[in-house]
Amino acid sequence: MAGKIDSFKKKVAGYTLEKPERKPQQNYVSVLILRELQSAARFTTDGTEANSAIIRIGDIEETVGKLFGRKQVASDRRVAKALQRSLIQDKMNVTVKGTWDGCSMAVNKMCQRCPECALFGSAASEEGNNKISITSRVMYDEAYTIRSIGTIVEEYFQNAPGDDYAKGATSAIREPDFFKEGTLFPCVVTLKDVTPEEVLFFLNITDRNVRYGATGTRFGKTRNHILGVYASHREGPSSLEVTRGIVVALANAAAASDEDSSDPAERLRKVMTADTLPVESVARAAIQVYEDLADRQRIAYVKFDADEVSAILDEMKDDAVVKAILESQVDKIADYISAD
Repeated sequence: MAGKIDSFKKKVAGYTLEKPERKPQQNYVSVLILRELQSAARFTTDGTEANSAIIRIGDIEETVGKLFGRKQVASDRRVAKALQRSLIQDKMNVTVKGTWDGCSMAVNKMCQRCPECALFGSAASEEGNNKISITSRVMYDEAYTIRSIGTIVEEYFQNAPGDDYAKGATSAIREPDFFKEGTLFPCVVTLKDVTPEEVLFFLNITDRNVRYGATGTRFGKTRNHILGVYASHREGPSSLEVTRGIVVALANAAAASDEDSSDPAERLRKVMTADTLPVESVARAAIQVYEDLADRQRIAYVKFDADEVSAILDEMKDDAVVKAILESQVDKIADYISAD
């Protein structure tokens, strides 16, 4: 297998498992991601109002946008299942001793035999195909915007014109909230008790995934900047901690450069109400904040920086490499997913 991938597997070996095991241990691989919207996106629960939360940063409270962990995992799982259908159909046919149906996102129809099911989990069902309950070993935090909701959300008028190609508009008007392009969501996703192959699988999924948000409307073009991978025997900082730290770091940087002589609370508000934020500055701040928090929380880790991760992803541009990784994982999960 490719050189960078081999080096990665050796370096992460002390914090991963040779094959999945049913009894939990203390192995964590945290992936620090900066999700950057490339187009307007809808992150809503009721279909109209943007998801939000009130958070405290320093001496101020602000309402920020929120990307639920559930919305992230659903999108990643769709990409993962589609990738498997493209690459390991033949391998899965042999594994199930017949014709593998490609797995499904339907809760009661997941195959429970593929690497995606083993990693992301599925629920047992008396009536469906699911014979066992598989707990997800991928933990998603809610992701929060750095800027306040009034700065990054706007309403658009929409109507429902019908199904015909040529049609007239109807009176079905609504004004859903959209997150503006350029909005940034610092995000930490943690993998627990995984194999090196599962880490590589997740990194490849994250690199491939460019759509989050309302699936039916195909909004939410996103670029996932993977800023670092941190392997440890303790779980790392949360997305909210990182977001708070980024705001403070950007405000402090403005004060240090003599760009802003206002009081600390006002500097924080200026960051959170800025028209735009430079991605490079936010990325640097996110890395520094994450590592400072990890040090304060007494977390010893092995790190793979953005350049190292990029080199690994470059090797996985070849689908044959990803196929080999997935096929290897199929063999490793046989005992883990057994109903016995």
